[in-house]
Amino acid sequence: MNTDELLKQLDKRFDSIDKRFDTLEQGQKRLEQGQAHTNTALEAVAAGQKDLREKVGGLEAGHRAIREEMATKADIQDLKADVMKKTKSNERRIDDLEKEAGLPNPHKN
Repeated sequence: MNTDELLKQLDKRFDSIDKRFDTLEQGQKRLEQGQAHTNTALEAVAAGQKDLREKVGGLEAGHRAIREEMATKADIQDLKADVMKKTKSNERRIDDLEKEAGLPNPHKN
């Protein structure tokens, strides 16, 4: 084999290697594009999660505020008991005043 033939064979091999490198570079570019797309999607998901967490936090704070301000059933029952005591006391006082003044109660038969 002479030098020209060896050089041609080497050129063919280098061409083959160059084609492989081109293929690898194209694959690398596709991987980088895919990674960029994935990163963008992950950022969007993270932003959505942050937004949801903020909204849930606001709802929880509002819920706590409503619970703190809302009258409980026990509070209403206590108020009802106080009103009933005062009403009965006032009825007794009115009955006593009517008896003392000799006035008939128009609501009693």
